[in-house]
Amino acid sequence: MNRAFRIVIVLIVIGIAVWGFSYTYKWYFVYSEEDRELANLTSLELADYPEEKRLQIKEMKQLRSRIINLGLDLKGGIYMVLEPDYEEMKKRSGGAEPTQAEISDAMRRVIEILRNRIDKFGVSEPTITTQGEDRIIVELPGSKDPDRAQTVVMGRGLLEFMLVDEDTAAKLTRDMFDDMGNLIDASIIPETSALFYLWEKNKYDVLERRRAVVLYDEILLDGSTIKKAQVQTDNFGKPEVVFSLSSEGAKHFSTITGANVGKRLAIVFDGKILSMPSIRERIPGGQVRITGTFSMKEAQDQALVLRAGAFPVPLQIAEQRTIGPSLGRDSIEAGVKAAIIGAIAVVLFMLIYFKLSGIIADIALGLNIFLLLGVLAWLNFTLTLPGIAGMILTVGMAVDANVIIFERIKEEIRNGKTVIASIQSGYDKAFRTILDANMTTLIATFVLSQFGSGPIKGFAVTLSIGIVINMFTSLFVTKLLFSIGMDIFRVRKLSI
Repeated sequence: MNRAFRIVIVLIVIGIAVWGFSYTYKWYFVYSEEDRELANLTSLELADYPEEKRLQIKEMKQLRSRIINLGLDLKGGIYMVLEPDYEEMKKRSGGAEPTQAEISDAMRRVIEILRNRIDKFGVSEPTITTQGEDRIIVELPGSKDPDRAQTVVMGRGLLEFMLVDEDTAAKLTRDMFDDMGNLIDASIIPETSALFYLWEKNKYDVLERRRAVVLYDEILLDGSTIKKAQVQTDNFGKPEVVFSLSSEGAKHFSTITGANVGKRLAIVFDGKILSMPSIRERIPGGQVRITGTFSMKEAQDQALVLRAGAFPVPLQIAEQRTIGPSLGRDSIEAGVKAAIIGAIAVVLFMLIYFKLSGIIADIALGLNIFLLLGVLAWLNFTLTLPGIAGMILTVGMAVDANVIIFERIKEEIRNGKTVIASIQSGYDKAFRTILDANMTTLIATFVLSQFGSGPIKGFAVTLSIGIVINMFTSLFVTKLLFSIGMDIFRVRKLSI
């Protein structure tokens, strides 16, 4: 391979890395924090902005899909561990334990629904992974509202239409309930009915249960027939959730309303009564409106959950942590500081120990780090602290390869060979050693990336990419730099 062709290859690789990393640079160093926040807006929230601003925000959203993202430990956010509650599956199957196939299918559907919800939630690069057979880990980098995140993630998404049991509800009096609002004697509720609560906001804008309502436990219609859900405002400017039913659901809803004119139909969402409108006439067309005391943001979240669908099994939170952005900044500063100190130490060592030849190694080291960032940007990689550790380890391994090559070159010079012959022989003899060492490490990182999760996988991916780039810079780029240096400076004695 002639030198001109090798130069072209190096320039193409550098150009691709510059192109890939340019998006990351623009995102973090050109756009302000306020601009980056706009990219988290949902499609419903974008509707309030003028056309020109919407196009700008959409361009930012596209740009965000090409950058190196910061993980939870660097950016801050919300970390949740969820566990499915299989008791309900057991009840629905008549008390039989769910099979492994049913559990696996439920987990798959839960994760799919979670992805649909969170993708519309506006969080950049959320992470949803499984831990074992019955745990789901959800990471929401940059999310600052744990209550809203919990509503979107944990909401069962179960919408049900049930008739009010007016006769039993009329018998309920205040003295039948304890101080916590729980019914003292549940025997008053017939077997064909169930006790629910109407939820409304108090003066502190907090949702709380207001009064008990008895509903017939027959579910006349559920959310499985919802085709589309969106947020609108009524004549008084208050938000309401409007959804349309499928053709089959619309026919069924028309039949239900026609057969129950004059009765109250409760709209129950995740076990909470949102409203109980009276049926005045048959409602054809399948257009349904839910009104209540919720805010625009809450209405949007309800519509989001309805669109994504209901979980096949309820979820419960096993663990939840909120990581502040200040902690993330401290982690970034510590990681960058460690990387800079390590890089400076390595650069000085190469200069002191290998003299002018150390400059070539240092140039390759800088190129190695830049190419690694470029590849990570093209992969839309999420960088975490373990990922930074993998990058720092990559720096050490890059120097290790150059040390092996340079020591081989020195050995050949001591044996009386010319400078050019020593360089060629040094690279030839070091190639096998470097290849074997890096291949064994690559095998280990492959195993970690396949069977590890979260931070371990991030470390393995960063390190494996770094190893491949190391081999390119140490065996290809440095040899090219030696070749160019020999011709330009007519070197007779190598400073090494």
